[in-house]
Amino acid sequence: MAEPTYTIHDSPEVVERIETDLATIVDRVREADPHLRSLILTGGFARGEGTVVDGAPQNDYDLVGIRGLGSPQRPYEDVRRELEDEIGLHIDLARVPSWRLRWVPASIFWYETRHRGRCLWGEDLLGRIPIEDREDLAPSEGLRLLVNRAAGLLLVTRANDDHAHRIQAAKGLLAALDAHLFALGAFPPSQTERWDRFRSLRADDAVPAVLDRHTDWLRWALGFKVDPEGVDARDGLEAWRAAARAILDAVPVSLDHAGYDSLEDYETSDGLIDHLHFFRHAGAIPQAPRLMRHPTGRVRTATLRLLEASQDGLVRHEDARECLGSIAEVDGQPLKLLDDLRDATLQ
Repeated sequence: MAEPTYTIHDSPEVVERIETDLATIVDRVREADPHLRSLILTGGFARGEGTVVDGAPQNDYDLVGIRGLGSPQRPYEDVRRELEDEIGLHIDLARVPSWRLRWVPASIFWYETRHRGRCLWGEDLLGRIPIEDREDLAPSEGLRLLVNRAAGLLLVTRANDDHAHRIQAAKGLLAALDAHLFALGAFPPSQTERWDRFRSLRADDAVPAVLDRHTDWLRWALGFKVDPEGVDARDGLEAWRAAARAILDAVPVSLDHAGYDSLEDYETSDGLIDHLHFFRHAGAIPQAPRLMRHPTGRVRTATLRLLEASQDGLVRHEDARECLGSIAEVDGQPLKLLDDLRDATLQ
């Protein structure tokens, strides 16, 4: 059986819809940027893991425009918004100068992009990305992934939306799986490949108990991501709580893999670039000082601590004040503050 092109349920109609969308995106970006060298599809649809409901693509298209010198004729953000209105899906459209490809962060995103990204137009420059293998990834990538998904869980509590809770729960559960597999050295560049590796490890009794106890929820999360019509509709809050437990269970494993003795050790791990970035962007947060030691590490660890304090799915003001109060004054909107702090730091 051939590998799926964009989803696990490709059909001629689904492929035609997706390729029509992608052709529209290519045309609009080329028109806006005469210095475009390559347009890369990344994310779920590039890996054959895109989501389809009722025969239509869901969630988003993730793209990277690799460009030469010179300014685009129109801002990428304007093009992105217009494409969202035209296509009806969220679009992530990043712009990266071609010279930077050899110097991109050693992140999971660039690892997956190098090995599973697709060149939709122009030069195939993916081979310039220097992350050839899992060993090339930063050891702290598992932690960074957990922090970002912990933030997703916390921020979605602002919405009274069961489906939104399920979406963030599935992402959080799969992040916990990824963090464990990364620490085990079993980390191929797509979610379905990682699930296959997990199943093989379970068959060999090589899965730690701290991960194995989440298997039922992990199976649901993968199904929800790649085949949402084929899984049972679980309660959003129940899924949220399962994801919170799985993320928190994965934190000690990821700390150890990254070489940190504790969250306090991780908190002080950021450097000069983090401080400069925060100074530049924290002006939009009046209750936070722009000069702060270890802003990125402090926001990351505060995120994990706030999730630990909110495992029932309720984010309480007193818990937010305890976790975030040393970073900024916590007002009546603690989750907006968390969101703003994340925007001002390198997450």
